[in-house]
Amino acid sequence: MSEEFYHDDPIEEHQRRSPRTLFVTSGAFIFGALLFFQGTFAGNISLSSGSGIEFGQGITQAVACSGNTDLTLTPRSSFTNGSPGSHYLNSVTVSDIPESCHGADFTISAYDNSSNTPLAIFNNTSTSAVVYNDGGNFVAGVGGTGLSVTSETGRFTITFTTPVALATSVAKLTLRSGPHKLCYEVGNCAVGERGPGGGIVFYVSANYFTSAGSTCATECKYLEAAPGNWAGAGYGGSDPELNWSTDETSFTGQNVNYSRLVGYEPESYYISELVNWRIGKGLSNTSLMAVFGATSSAMNAALSYAGTDASAGQWFIPSMNELNELCKYARGQSTGNPKVSCTTSGTIKSTLNFGAIYGGFIQGVSGNYYMSSSEDNDPVWAWVQSFAGTSLTNQSKNSLNNEHVRVIRAF
Repeated sequence: MSEEFYHDDPIEEHQRRSPRTLFVTSGAFIFGALLFFQGTFAGNISLSSGSGIEFGQGITQAVACSGNTDLTLTPRSSFTNGSPGSHYLNSVTVSDIPESCHGADFTISAYDNSSNTPLAIFNNTSTSAVVYNDGGNFVAGVGGTGLSVTSETGRFTITFTTPVALATSVAKLTLRSGPHKLCYEVGNCAVGERGPGGGIVFYVSANYFTSAGSTCATECKYLEAAPGNWAGAGYGGSDPELNWSTDETSFTGQNVNYSRLVGYEPESYYISELVNWRIGKGLSNTSLMAVFGATSSAMNAALSYAGTDASAGQWFIPSMNELNELCKYARGQSTGNPKVSCTTSGTIKSTLNFGAIYGGFIQGVSGNYYMSSSEDNDPVWAWVQSFAGTSLTNQSKNSLNNEHVRVIRAF
């Protein structure tokens, strides 16, 4: 499907729509002697067809991708205590979804009875909930932070973590189907979503950062990690163990001054942080890793990786602060603040329990070190971090051939 179809006028009669029309439910909630049954709306909604339809029992209409198959939409409310307490639009189930809707995004919005401006329905300000039909497996789409999706065969339920639309304010729900969009296409990525190179977004910056050599230049916002099988079958389909450099006598040209001594407040929790640790330094560090005839299999592999969008030259070995954020993601911890150190809490997203394609990492019982691109202020050493024990240390460059490498990129 090359375009979306949108229509927000109330439906005048309950009838099957043509395959190329938008699915819309419309009407007015009736809240008089109101009964709630198992959290569903029990008010009747009239579609001007001469009879009411019980909300919570479902409303069927056709949506563009469903062809001649009617879908069923079931909204539900929840009660939140307060002074006074209120009922909110809490979840929506869409069912009877045919295989013709595989690959589509479903977008649900709510409206009152007097405006064409959609209501905020979750996260205080989010006005649309997007669900992606990934071949019959339904997952949160763009802007899905703050909602959960329960996937079943031919149906899904979205539940808002913090619903904000009062049930008494909702007069109309709309469901649009359209081509699947990725977060970077709309400029709004969250941790865990797909990046432009086919990797997983693991870091979202509160402000723009600079990554010299990256296409985002001075307006970088995100870091994505390549899938766990990025290096290919030659390395067993998982993160390879590569060499940092054979040269232990020469500096590469990275800025190895202490941040606190050159006008920078340390960006990380580590007071002895070097300038080349900072977020945005990974690509320039990696580009400088082979000097004076030294060889670096890690650098070569990183800069030759092309992702899914032919972006060779954009992937790099993370700097130490970038690696610390990657460690936090790998262990299921919150990312976004380099001042917070990766800890041993959580369970590592291993390639065994998470899947390499979804960003799984090597699961080891000891060590489990990952290589950074940050060399030390002694030319013998470079920095690594353990994803198992989360310790960080420096090791000699030429002996860094037993540490795992995961490449990342900025966008």
